[in-house]
Amino acid sequence: MKERERASSRAGINNAWMKLNEYYTVLGQSPLFAAAVILNPDLGLRWLEANWASPEQLRWLRGAKDGVKRYFERWYSSDETASGETVSRKPPTARRPEPSKFEQWVHSRQPKLSASGFELEKYYRLEPEEVTDPIQWWVDHQSAFPQLSRFALDVLAIPAMATDCERAFSLAKLTVTSQRHFLLGSTVEELHLLKNWVRGGCVTLGGLCWNSKAGENVILG
Repeated sequence: MKERERASSRAGINNAWMKLNEYYTVLGQSPLFAAAVILNPDLGLRWLEANWASPEQLRWLRGAKDGVKRYFERWYSSDETASGETVSRKPPTARRPEPSKFEQWVHSRQPKLSASGFELEKYYRLEPEEVTDPIQWWVDHQSAFPQLSRFALDVLAIPAMATDCERAFSLAKLTVTSQRHFLLGSTVEELHLLKNWVRGGCVTLGGLCWNSKAGENVILG
């Protein structure tokens, strides 16, 4: 290889490395990247702790865990009981002695968990289990994790690549023609969801079912 070709190859490799590092840095700044692994019950926080053992990785993991908690409490917290259970408190039958100053001090130092924080800590304490469909797992555990399941289902619905999103944008462009500029965004969303469900065989519409092999609609008898 000639010197000019080697120099060109080195420049190309360095530029590619810089671009990959730029995207990797931006990716690490989002808590949703870590949430996609943490909220997968087949992997979870234990998997990251077992496989990311270097000091630098552990620092990143601690920051990612805090980021997931902040994001969850900001966007998915509510005043409802996180466990989905009604907690009833019975009046004490006997008067308890007043706690000592030391007991009051210890109690004041205990971390106060919000409802959303309680769900997250409860999820972290679960025993590892083999899960082939994380989305179905969260659907089945919605009653135990009413808020965290919403967060997990939203995160796991994010496509890993932009191909599906670009395809949806292209199809939406064909829907919103010059004669349909007044369509609401919610209407366009409903149209494309329905189209996707029909093509996926999830629903039938007017006795029609999409034949994915033939690429056409067929009439159901």
